[in-house]
Amino acid sequence: MAILDIFRKKGWVAGMVVVRGLPPHKMYSISVTFFRVGSASTPPPFGGDPPADQYIDDESIKEADEPDDKPLRFRIQRTAGFYYLAIGVIAYLERDGKMFAQVERFFPMTRPCRIRPGVEQQVELAVAWPDIPFDELGSCGTFYPNNTRTRDS
Repeated sequence: MAILDIFRKKGWVAGMVVVRGLPPHKMYSISVTFFRVGSASTPPPFGGDPPADQYIDDESIKEADEPDDKPLRFRIQRTAGFYYLAIGVIAYLERDGKMFAQVERFFPMTRPCRIRPGVEQQVELAVAWPDIPFDELGSCGTFYPNNTRTRDS
């Protein structure tokens, strides 16, 4: 199927991501995920709250090791059509000498953008970081680098 994709007409979506209220962090990363829909009148998929396993077609905007002052601008090519764009942010927080990753997904669009062949569609994706005290955050488990465990785990 991907081989046939080279014959489809493509356009560009370009813009900027704005994240307000990001907590003090060691580093962070941002990605944009595309959800293709049938028309301009199609409501947001999954009621605007897609499950994590549906965030498939994504592009990195900022990697964790890039400087925090990197402009969060993007220009991404996609097959012509209608798309909702979602934002994924991972903030790496340090508490009591340990590193934690707070993962947040945002669905800032109320209607899809249209990508036209040979045209660049401009968007601004603004999101507000949730004000959840650190002690009230849920946990999805513990991850260890290189599948190693430390003595205190």
